[in-house]
Amino acid sequence: MVVGEVSVWTSIANDSIILHVLYNITDPAWYLTEAHLAVATSLYDIPMTRTGNPIPGRFPYKAYGLWSQSYEFIVNLTEMFGLECPTETTLYIAAHAVVAKVDEYGNIVRVETAWGEGTRFTSRGNWGMYFTYTVSCETGEMCYLNDDAETSWAYGMPFSGGSWAMYVVYDGGYVTTDLIRAQHYDVGDVYITVDGGQMVINIALDEGYSISYYHIHVATSLDEIPQNRAGNPQIGLFEYQGSYSEITPNITLYLPLDEAEQYAETLYVAIHVGVATYTCSS
Repeated sequence: MVVGEVSVWTSIANDSIILHVLYNITDPAWYLTEAHLAVATSLYDIPMTRTGNPIPGRFPYKAYGLWSQSYEFIVNLTEMFGLECPTETTLYIAAHAVVAKVDEYGNIVRVETAWGEGTRFTSRGNWGMYFTYTVSCETGEMCYLNDDAETSWAYGMPFSGGSWAMYVVYDGGYVTTDLIRAQHYDVGDVYITVDGGQMVINIALDEGYSISYYHIHVATSLDEIPQNRAGNPQIGLFEYQGSYSEITPNITLYLPLDEAEQYAETLYVAIHVGVATYTCSS
């Protein structure tokens, strides 16, 4: 039963190779409640029993008490394994999660174990799996994230308050708009569509820009987007929020829609993003 996907990539920060492992639920009825991750340069360094069954509770990276549809682990491969560029190193990755399914009223109706698809540890017993990922980099350009995140909004209609905040009117199909940084600078594109019971939002920045955080709210009317008395949006009350500590030029979010949102002809979407710059040098 496919409920989501595991994405793996690397970045360079402060002369270290950083591994990103993102658990992303794509079925809007399911949520992550726990996540466990093991990363090793040898399969036998992943915690397992004498018979070869993995032991998620002993995995070195773990998160409990979750109720979200995405979670990212960040592993410093230079600190953990001494990896430096240039390198061509194969990693063994076991990505385990506990996921819960909810009904239309938000009640939990099912709880299951989930694994990132790959090769089974054993042919019998535990059905846990692992997959491999090759870290490949050459000595050369290094990129560093700058501490200069600026307010950015998906270009659309202005709120009634005095700020320059904006919202996008979504009325079906695919909507593409610009991402405006510091009120005047177009730094990328925002793509919005609805797929089944979820809204899919992709934010793709131009070279040299990185996503530091986001606040997103989806509603069936403009009044349902949190605003103060002056009519300016209150981003701290937006339903969907996230942040990134490494260079992140592109994200795709799968936001579950409630029943009213699924049947609405028009949706109002406020997309606020903190956009920083990054600098690369040889």
